[in-house]
Amino acid sequence: MAYLICEKCNHYWQIKREEEFWAFHICEECGLPLLYVKDFNEYRKITKNVPESSVNSQTYRKSDNYWRFWRGGRLIFTAGALMTAAGILLTVTSMAWGITIVLLGIILMVLSVPLTRAREGRGIDWRKGHEGELIITNCLRRLPEGYHILNDIQLPGAYGNMDHVVVGPTGVYMIETKSYSGNYIVKGDRWFLNDELRKEEVQSPSIQAKGNAAALKEFLESRDIYVSWVNAVVAFLSESCTIMEEDEHCRILKPCQVPEHIMGSRLMLGESKVKRIVDALRKHASEVW
Repeated sequence: MAYLICEKCNHYWQIKREEEFWAFHICEECGLPLLYVKDFNEYRKITKNVPESSVNSQTYRKSDNYWRFWRGGRLIFTAGALMTAAGILLTVTSMAWGITIVLLGIILMVLSVPLTRAREGRGIDWRKGHEGELIITNCLRRLPEGYHILNDIQLPGAYGNMDHVVVGPTGVYMIETKSYSGNYIVKGDRWFLNDELRKEEVQSPSIQAKGNAAALKEFLESRDIYVSWVNAVVAFLSESCTIMEEDEHCRILKPCQVPEHIMGSRLMLGESKVKRIVDALRKHASEVW
């Protein structure tokens, strides 16, 4: 029997299997991610705490910016509606310039609609991404002492950021978090959305993860730090993902499976090399814990 724990509300729920985590991974009372543990003995051994700065990641900032635009669009629409109503009232009272106010109000409302819709959709996508990052961050707390978690890494010259990097005795892991909705079929590097309404090939998270892992290995080598490889992992938050062809260079896992995958690998790095890697990446990460 496993457990889901909300440390803020001091509640816990017993679940029979790991898959139930996906039906109930956010606390309904406080909205924070639940911590998945195999048993209470594992929970007592957890020493890592999620820093408060986790809420200020690049994904969170992007989400917040889109919602700011969305609220701005709503204000513009409201202003346009008020101007239109005022213009109609002035027109009724025989003021000729009231029609000008009506037209300006209508223009404002028309312009605000595409702005609001576009920003709302993007805001929802980025918010789901931020939620996914918090969930995997919470799962990574189960890693024992000796493992270091670096979040939101932006390497020099890189186009995008890396969601999470774990460095420990079993190696270096680049973790890409994807919070997709719908059913997916994965054939190596090819990803297909397989929903009732849509069936199409989509951008491959595994290619992105392997690209980031290669960039991270190259960055370490530029600092005279050599590792055999950087492990690529996609932490996938969709309830349904069917893997038709396993990719040996990129594992696709549920967030609660990631710690076991990391700890189950063979020992590769000594304590001194782990420290060198963490020190090299520290200033490029938003937080290290």
